[in-house]
Amino acid sequence: MEAATKISASNQSFGADDTPGQDSSAPLNRLPQVLDLTQAQNLRDTMAARLSDGSVVLDASAVERMSTPCAQVLLAAGRSAGFAGTSFQITNPSEVFRAALADLGLQAEFTNWMV
Repeated sequence: MEAATKISASNQSFGADDTPGQDSSAPLNRLPQVLDLTQAQNLRDTMAARLSDGSVVLDASAVERMSTPCAQVLLAAGRSAGFAGTSFQITNPSEVFRAALADLGLQAEFTNWMV
């Protein structure tokens, strides 16, 4: 029960926020502090929903931990957006977010999406 509460509470981090300077057609979606295995399915579902709505802009400034499964979900979402001809952006990537991508050898894959 406690784990479900934690996941539910961190789902709120995926909320939309209209932020100046972002693609006005896509609301800014804040990533949670912890993107670990317990968040991977929720992240996948959220990305699928956001991609079906159009452009995606993610704020990664709060990310303090990211696991391989969540990096894979973001990679798949970015590639799906590319295939669909939709915009996919990751703004304000935290140092932890960047380090996780570097540790996984994915920084080149994410270069075009990080602004």
